[in-house]
This record gives sequence, structure tokens and C-alpha cells, in this order.
Amino acid sequence: MVSESNKRIARNTVLLYIRTLFSQLIALYTSRKILEILGVEDYGIYNVVGGVVGMLTFLNSSMAVATQRFLTIELGRNDLKAFRRVFSMSFIIHIALALIIVIAAETVGLWFLNTQLNIPAGRMTAANWVYQTSVLSMAIGIIQVPYEASVTAYEHFDLFAYVGMGEYFLRLVIVFLLLVISYDHLIVYGLLSLGVSLLSAIIIRIYAMRHFEVCRLKWQWNGGLFRSMLDFTGWNLFGTIAWLLKGQGSNILMNIFGGPAINAARGVSFQVSNAIQNLVRGFSTAVNPQLTKNYASGNREGLFRLMAASSKISFFLLLVIALPVMIEISYILRLWLVEVPAYAALFTQLVLLEALLNTYGGPMITGLMATGNIKWYQILVGSVLLLILPISYVFLRLGYSIATPLIVSVGAMALSMVLRLWFCKRQLGLPVRMYFYKVICPTIGVFLLSSIVPLVVSQVMAVGFLRLLAVGVASVVSVSLLTYSLGLERSERQLVRVATHKVFHKLF
Repeated sequence: MVSESNKRIARNTVLLYIRTLFSQLIALYTSRKILEILGVEDYGIYNVVGGVVGMLTFLNSSMAVATQRFLTIELGRNDLKAFRRVFSMSFIIHIALALIIVIAAETVGLWFLNTQLNIPAGRMTAANWVYQTSVLSMAIGIIQVPYEASVTAYEHFDLFAYVGMGEYFLRLVIVFLLLVISYDHLIVYGLLSLGVSLLSAIIIRIYAMRHFEVCRLKWQWNGGLFRSMLDFTGWNLFGTIAWLLKGQGSNILMNIFGGPAINAARGVSFQVSNAIQNLVRGFSTAVNPQLTKNYASGNREGLFRLMAASSKISFFLLLVIALPVMIEISYILRLWLVEVPAYAALFTQLVLLEALLNTYGGPMITGLMATGNIKWYQILVGSVLLLILPISYVFLRLGYSIATPLIVSVGAMALSMVLRLWFCKRQLGLPVRMYFYKVICPTIGVFLLSSIVPLVVSQVMAVGFLRLLAVGVASVVSVSLLTYSLGLERSERQLVRVATHKVFHKLF
């Protein structure tokens, strides 16, 4: 018998999956055309400039996690009065954050862009235009956080599904506009992308205000709540900064040692990885509110069961798509792109390997965040992530491969997973032995066994579309059969059957 919470997870997963499938089919075309229209150099500039802006959002990223956590906890306790209080406080805080970060962007960030980055002199004007549109888009996103967090807490994921599909359709329109507009394509792309972000934010805000009475802004100041949220945010901030430096810091480091062409390769690898991860991210997005609500209601057994199941299913969902891509990535990139940046294939394989390791961490992070006791967790795990940059810098200075930051990042992610598991045992009481035998062993076993047939196929066949098709079929069949027979328990198979039935019902 499938519980109501599992049915809700399956329904939300399906909605987000269909949205993502539609979006990524469009993204496969738009990403290829954007790289073709902008060129490798401008595409690399767009990625590194966006990285500078992204680094400035570290405070907002931390505050967004706090907002999501506090709202979901209060909803799990069914305390709507407290929910409204949290919403109002978080909105006031995010307005202040937007102002602070915009000021930082227009001073320190602007200085860094114009004096430190490796950007050709003839493209500095366009880079500054892209920077300003990115700053405005960032400010919109900051103010939007309380509304998006409320929609997530109420699990109204159908809104995100429809808005997401609309957003990608508009990005397809942008591609066609770039083909007919003769003005500087990098500047036009930045302006049009800003317009899409603004429209999406307006739609989500109107929906939240009309469907959730608690989201109608009402001035409320609560000093105790403010201090609690600030304390949570303060400790989470360390981990957030470490995570941003891991990603955007590595991007800038690779720009300094390799130039815009290397950023283009990294941008392509992350687009491929994000496209694949987005297809399975809907499951973890649908599960997270239930994890927090289980903790808030004191249902530890349900929390541990859901943490183990979601870790495994997330891993298997990613593996079934990532495995054939990792094996055939060189041919896929040649088939997809007009001009394939050097190192793009290697970067993609490393990023996907890290993504597989990261599937273990998602449910554990959500469980730890629900406790609110994150001080030492953030200090230790954040310190591991911060070591990526200095270690990578030393190896790059010694002449090692430009892929070094990504290789070091994979090792750091493996160590971070071990630390998260230890903290879950210490703070939640998670049985480590249970997690090892029910999650780690099945996932590693399925990964190793399911790789055998696709690798053999790739060795005996010549490079081409037929080999890509054969490797894809072999991977899907191997991963699916081994996952269902060896990787999942009975209750988890029921959840998969419910979700699969809903997918076919929605699609056909």
C-alpha cells in the first residue's frame, strides 16, 4: 500500500519531470544555437561574467535556505500564524539583502570585472552590459525568494512546471530573435534573458499572493525570529560561500590559467550536466518538503526511510542517463555542437561523476538543515570545499592539467559525503550501518555491474550514431533491470510503479 505522502511525491515528481523533459529538449537546441551565434569567446565571457555575479549572491543563497527551512517547519507544525510571521520577516530581510548585494556588485564586482578578468579589450563594453543585466536579474531573484519558498512548502509544484516550460519556450524565441537582430548578440542576449527572468518572477508572485493568504505581505517584526533566522543564516553562510567558491571560484581560476575558451568548455560541460540532472532533480525537489515535515512532526522512522529511499532513487535516476553520456560524450558533443571547445568532453565526464556522488548528499543536507543545528557541519564540510581552490591553484601553477580543479572537486565531494553521514548519525540518530547496506552498497553495485555491457558495446563497435544508440539502449536496460531487481526494496518499487504509471498517464 502506497502512503499518501508517497503518492504526493510521485505526482510532484511527474509534474516536474514532464516540465524538465520539455525544457531540456528545447535547451538542447537553444544551447547549441547560442554557442553558434555568440561564438566560443563570447559564450565564455557570458559564463565567467555570470560567475562573478553569482559569487556576490552568497548571502542570499544562505538566506534562501533559511527561509525555506523555517517556512516548511511551520507548515509541518500546521502553525499558519507563525508561517505568516516568517514570510513577512523573510521578505523584509530579502529587500535589505537585494540592496546590499547590488551595492557590492556595482563597486567591488564591477572593479573585479574590469581589472582582473581575462577578457579581450574589444569585448569589455559587451561584458559590462551582460554584467548589468545579470545584476538586475539577481536582484529580482533575491526579492522573489519568500514567494518561491512558500510555493515549495505548500508543494504546489505544478506552478513551477508550467512556468518552467513557458520560460524555456521564451528562451527558444530569444534564439530566433538573435538570428534576425543585427546588434551585438551578447548584449541582446543579456537583455532578453533579463526580461524572461522578470516575467517568471511576476507570475510566481501573483500566484502565491492569490492562492496563499499567508503570502499577502503584512508588516511584522519579530526580534526573536529575526535572531533565529540570522543565526541559522550565519552558520549556513560559511557553507554557502565555500560552495560558491568551489564552483565560480574554479571557473575564474580556469579563466586566469586558460582564458575564455576554457570557460566555454566548462560552460558546455555544466550545461550537459545540468540538463541531465534537471531530468531527475524533480524527484529530490518533491521529496525535500516531506523530509522537513517528517522531522518537524517527530517522525524519525519515516525521515530515515525517506532519506535512504530518496538517495538511492536519485542516484539511479541520474545513472540511467549519465552512464551512456559519460561513455559517448565525445561523439555526442560533435553531434550536438557546431564547434566543440577543447576539454569539453573530459570536463563533462568529471562533472557527471561529481553529480552522482552528490545525489547521496541532498537528502542528508535537507535532514541536517531541518534540525537548525548546523554550526559544526558547515564549518567542517565548508572547510573541505574551500580547500579545492588553493589545492587547484598550486597544481595549476606547477603545470598540471587545466582539468585539475574539477578532479580535486570530485575528491572533495567524496570526503564531504562521509562527513555528512557522520553528522546525520550524530544529530539525527541515522543508523550508519543501515544507510551503508541499504544505500551505498546497492548503488555502487548497480553502477559497477550496469557499466559492463555498455563499455563492451562501445569497444566492439565503431564510433557513430549506431554505437551511440546501442550504448544508450544497453545502459538503460542494464541500469533499469539491476536497479529494480537488486537496488530497490519492495516499498521503493511501489513508489517507482506509481510514478511510472503517472508518467505514462500524463504523457499518453
